[in-house]
Amino acid sequence: MQRSPEVRDMLLRFYQVFSAPDLEGFAQIIAQEDEGVLVIGTDPGDWAEGRERWIAAREALTHTMEGLRLEAGEEPQGYEEGSMGWVADRPTAVLPDGTISTRLTGVVRQEEGEWRLVHIHLSVGVPDEEVVELQKRWSS
Repeated sequence: MQRSPEVRDMLLRFYQVFSAPDLEGFAQIIAQEDEGVLVIGTDPGDWAEGRERWIAAREALTHTMEGLRLEAGEEPQGYEEGSMGWVADRPTAVLPDGTISTRLTGVVRQEEGEWRLVHIHLSVGVPDEEVVELQKRWSS
């Protein structure tokens, strides 16, 4: 494996098209095949399998969380090996009423000479103690 400026740049492009209501640009950076394409978000229901479902989920998010954008963290990383690569970052989710620190990992692959997203997982870090407290409340 090796660091990849091209894969890193693809992640930065993802932030651009995610943050603008540019569904066409967004669709262009998602892998063209449906099989294996997956996005996982922070909400327990945020699990969209397949290219079209991912695009539809992004479109719905533009309506439910208007103004949401992602800003790159201090050290976005991109790596590649052959036609596959992966990204990792600590982007900031910017909302009209504040910001949230997040964590992101993703898988990319080359298609027709372009790096495209196959998978993204975006989460909000929660201290272990809070997870234990949530579990106690949910199991009551």
